Amino acid sequence: MITLQKKTLFLFLLFACSSISIAVLAQESTPKNTKATRAGKLVSEKAGRPDVPGDLMIEIGFTWMNDHPVGHGFKTMASRTFNAYYLYDKPIGESAFSFHPGIGVGTEKYAFDKNSTLGYGLDDNGSKVVQFIDLEDIYGQGIAYRKSQINANYLDIPLEIRWISRKYDPKRSLTVTIGGKAGILFDAKTKVKYLEDGEKKITKQKENFELNPFRYGAYAKLGFGGFSAYYYYSFSTTFKKDKGPLATTMFPMTIGLSLALF
Repeated sequence: MITLQKKTLFLFLLFACSSISIAVLAQESTPKNTKATRAGKLVSEKAGRPDVPGDLMIEIGFTWMNDHPVGHGFKTMASRTFNAYYLYDKPIGESAFSFHPGIGVGTEKYAFDKNSTLGYGLDDNGSKVVQFIDLEDIYGQGIAYRKSQINANYLDIPLEIRWISRKYDPKRSLTVTIGGKAGILFDAKTKVKYLEDGEKKITKQKENFELNPFRYGAYAKLGFGGFSAYYYYSFSTTFKKDKGPLATTMFPMTIGLSLALF
C-alpha cells in the first residue's frame, strides 16, 4: 500500500509541475493586470456564464481501498467516483484567497476484483453478519459475470479554501485548493451484471450492508482555470467498526479530475 501511495503522490506532483509550467507560460504571454484593466477583465470573465454566485463543480475519479482483506480486493479502474457540488464563492478581503462552502451529492462505485458480492450469513455465535459471498453460491456455476460492485450515495458538504494566482483573471490563473468534506449516506446497494443463456441480466439488492452512515475526509486540488486534478483521502471507514465483512473497515482514497462548469 505504501508503494501505491508513493505512485499517487508522484502523479499528483507531476501534474503540479506541469500546471505551474503552463501557468508561467500563460502569464508571460498575456499582459499584466493593472488597476485600469481589472474591472474590464472581471466583467469579461463573467460574460457568457449564468449570473449565479459561486461554482457548479463536477468531479470524476478512480478509487482504491486501503486495508482491504487479503483475497478480497477491488478494481481501481472500475471503482469510480462522481461528485456534483455547488460551492459559494466568498472572497477573503482583497487577498488572493477565497472561502467556498458548498453542498452536493457524491456517488461511489466499488468494484470487486473477483466474482463476489456482499450478503448476509451467520457467525460462530449464530448472529447475522455481513459477508463476502461468492457469486456462484447465489447464481450457480457456468454464469459469465461482467460486473459486481457496491454503490454508495452521499449527501456531502464540502468546505474549501482556494488560492488563485490572478484574482481578476481566473481563466488564466493557477489555483491551489485545500478542503474537506463530510457526508451522510442516503442510498446503498449491490449490483451484479452477468450473462445467462446468452441474455444480459442485472441484479440489484438495496441495503446498507453495515456501511458507515457518515463519511469525512480531506482533499487537495491543483489546476489551471476551472480545471484541476485532485486527491481525496477518507478519514472515516467504509464500514462500521467491527461490522464489515471479515471485520474489515477499509479507507477509500480517490484521485481524479475536477471541472467548474460555471
